[in-house]
Amino acid sequence: MKFKLWAIGVAIAIGIIAFFVLKATVFNTDASPQPLGNEPDRTNAIYNIKLKKGEQGDFEVSSSVNVTNDSPDSWSDIGFYLVPNAMNSEETPLYEDEDLVIDISSITVDGEEAAYELDNNELLVELNAKLAPKSAANVTVEYSMILPENGMRLSQVEDNYYLAHWYPMLGFYDDGWDIKDYDSKGESYDTDYGDFTVSYELSKDYLVASSGEDGSIEAASTGTVTGENIKDFYMAIMDPEEWEVESVQANETELRVFTPRSANMLEETSELAVDAFVYFEDNIGDNPFAELDIISNDGYMEYPNIIEVAADEESQESVLVHEIAHQWFYFIVTNDPYNEAWLDEGLTEFSSSLFLSERYDDDEYGFWSATMAAEYYPPETYVNLPLDEFEEETYYSTIYGKVPVLLKEFFDDNGGNKAALEFLSAYYANFQFKQVDTVEFKEFFEGYFDGDQSEFLDGWLK
Repeated sequence: MKFKLWAIGVAIAIGIIAFFVLKATVFNTDASPQPLGNEPDRTNAIYNIKLKKGEQGDFEVSSSVNVTNDSPDSWSDIGFYLVPNAMNSEETPLYEDEDLVIDISSITVDGEEAAYELDNNELLVELNAKLAPKSAANVTVEYSMILPENGMRLSQVEDNYYLAHWYPMLGFYDDGWDIKDYDSKGESYDTDYGDFTVSYELSKDYLVASSGEDGSIEAASTGTVTGENIKDFYMAIMDPEEWEVESVQANETELRVFTPRSANMLEETSELAVDAFVYFEDNIGDNPFAELDIISNDGYMEYPNIIEVAADEESQESVLVHEIAHQWFYFIVTNDPYNEAWLDEGLTEFSSSLFLSERYDDDEYGFWSATMAAEYYPPETYVNLPLDEFEEETYYSTIYGKVPVLLKEFFDDNGGNKAALEFLSAYYANFQFKQVDTVEFKEFFEGYFDGDQSEFLDGWLK
């Protein structure tokens, strides 16, 4: 994700448009790019979601999820993130957009009505009997919602509908459900990989883009999309009159590109997207998914197999490259974004800076955005703080600035940009479809490089 707020601050401070616009060492490991090889044996959540859109932009949702208890404990309840419930000023005091309206009509477990507790975005569904390890239960939640006009992420913009974190998302269980309150400063929901079948019934023909495999770009009013090993499922429903579209090939992946008709930026966006995708795949590792959708709606946000980027050509370059890089660091290698945001945002910005450096043969240009972020506001000493311990300004300067700048300085003394890409490739190969934390990153870093790296790492990682 990139942030307009950060960009505005930089623009005021230095009087120019920032790239963030609402956003020889010896190695002991073979670091050549690796094919994808450690997909999970299974997921513990299988979603079957039915979505119906009314004439006025209202939605009815039936979300059925088969949940397997993959912990050693027996469960008395099952925890979900229901973010739409927190998208109002009552539940989230700093929420500034128009309130989202949600109404739950029914929650059942294995076909029987179930009691539940709903607080902010934490939905705890009570079980009539303990769910033993390796056992499964089906939880179905039926609800309606009305999206806020021009809201953040989950929103309606004229006759376009952007469905982010819109369904009950299974949380992580670790000696209990640790579901943090919604925080728009960053990503406050932590979800595991799941398999999805999403069926939709719309009031007319729309363009649909999602985290699943959508196929050819054609307006439709009904359809079903599926996806496996996906962290969270995003869907955009767009008025076909407002968009220019095309599909382009990047290695084995189809990029489906949507830009506003008024922007005249389809060709440039597609060309840059192909270049960035191929660069990351060739230098970091294979992306196994068949599609990546790119929507120029000023969303500045990453989701599995789909990204929201700038709606104007001037802002597009750094935003588009950053969000594409997130497919490697956030999606295929994942982390807890509430407690470990530096692992995806920091490594993503470092990766995108390496791309821009090579594209223009200019490291100063490539790392300009990261450098400006680090200088925008004094960063925190340690980068691996939970979201609620950051002020908004220090979050941006620390995560988007300090992390890539520190890594750049390290690799400048240890093999340069080529060595940095080799490290990222080895890291990616080791942690595909796994959740990484700071401890694991430090252990991998120490094992990858010869010699004791604690002096470098301990200066910025707690």
